[in-house]
Amino acid sequence: MSKKALLGGAVIVAAAFAVSPYFTGSALETNFKKQVAALDAQPAYAAEVVSYEKDYFTSSAVVRVTIDLASMAADNDELPETIEAELDFSAQHGLLLTQYSPGVGLAAWKLSFDGNDLQEYVEWEDGTPIYQMTGSVGLFGGADYHDWMPELTAAENADGVAFNFSGYEGHGTVEQERVVYTGGFKNMTFAVGDQARFKMSDLNLQVDAQASLASLLAGSVYGGDSSFSIKEVSFEDVEMIQPLILSNYQLTSTSIIDEEQNTASILIKQGLESVSSESFTANDLVFNMSMDDLDTSVLEAFQQFASAQDGTDPAKLLEQQSEFFIQQLPKIIDDNPSFKIDQLSASLEQGDMNADMFMQLADIEQLPDPIDDQAFWFSHVNSEANMRIEKPVALWLAQKQILMQLRTQLPPAQQDPVQMQQIAEQQAPLVISTFMQQGFLTEQEDAYVTKVTLKDGKFVLNGTELPVLQALQQQ
Repeated sequence: MSKKALLGGAVIVAAAFAVSPYFTGSALETNFKKQVAALDAQPAYAAEVVSYEKDYFTSSAVVRVTIDLASMAADNDELPETIEAELDFSAQHGLLLTQYSPGVGLAAWKLSFDGNDLQEYVEWEDGTPIYQMTGSVGLFGGADYHDWMPELTAAENADGVAFNFSGYEGHGTVEQERVVYTGGFKNMTFAVGDQARFKMSDLNLQVDAQASLASLLAGSVYGGDSSFSIKEVSFEDVEMIQPLILSNYQLTSTSIIDEEQNTASILIKQGLESVSSESFTANDLVFNMSMDDLDTSVLEAFQQFASAQDGTDPAKLLEQQSEFFIQQLPKIIDDNPSFKIDQLSASLEQGDMNADMFMQLADIEQLPDPIDDQAFWFSHVNSEANMRIEKPVALWLAQKQILMQLRTQLPPAQQDPVQMQQIAEQQAPLVISTFMQQGFLTEQEDAYVTKVTLKDGKFVLNGTELPVLQALQQQ
């Protein structure tokens, strides 16, 4: 290769390194303000760019974020209506990056919240922000970022409150049509003297969204997977004989988008290895559910509808939600959507119990008038439900139900625990016998079972057809 060609290549590379920071800085400012505007559009959030300064190689900004707690929770005089924080943003423009996330790329940046106003409540390492995120944008536009919080402590104060937090750490990547994030912390404890103690350990979150960051912030429907897990949660107070302990909670969700049919399917699985307290112990708790053939335009419209609600009047909100779904019914029914409880099960000391259920809207060509015609909807729902509960579990549940009724009916002065337990043990077999006589339960070896089917307006309970549709038509 000639020296002239080598020199020309060197000039091109040098020019790229020299010119790139200017264009990167302009693009970074535009994109940054778009992201802040997208956050501002989210319900219960307000965000604004207080200042933005751009030089040739660097940029800096201040963003004010306000969270409206009043719209997120029920009335609580102990909480402020809003929380406000100012975040500091700084960036270096590429191509040669030496700050925040060194390497070769379009930009490297840092976003931080000093949290100085929180120092009267919790302590952490001096000179460290309470939250910080650093990241970089590669040559082809993909971003890589890392966020964390330091270890936080609060020594026991005048009210006896103590707090410890191990710190949080997460990592994510953003590509053109994919956002991935993983984060978690080791432990968190909260105690009020010797009166109560709460502890959570090993929380982990994973998200793999098949969508752009802009789509996520805009509330679009997207495909992907996510998981959330906690190793252990425990709570105890002075009135408890033994603490309440939940072990190994797992939640996973999968969303699949059918772009040709414009429908979505969602699968959610939840599992809990064990839960124990002074009153009962259960193992292998599972709740798996799925929804299929959901119209994506309806889901996105609901996202926008929810974003526009202020939540201040529950009655008005319920009315607006009803109006929304009535307006969307033609789209909803067109795809024959279905809902399933694929598995609902638990293993108790007394035995096992499990159930499943399927429900689908089917063969609706025209909506009824009036829209709340119960006989019409009953005849267009296909459903099947199954339940199996071992006899000792059924007896135990019946006793618990009777005890609950006695506590409600009897004045506190007349509540004798021993006497109430005797009554519950005497009446529980009668309750189960009544359910069997009425056809709600059938006996199968060591368990009670129930099977319900509904198809073409025919309601069948444990093999016996009941004239439910006819009763509705006569109303």
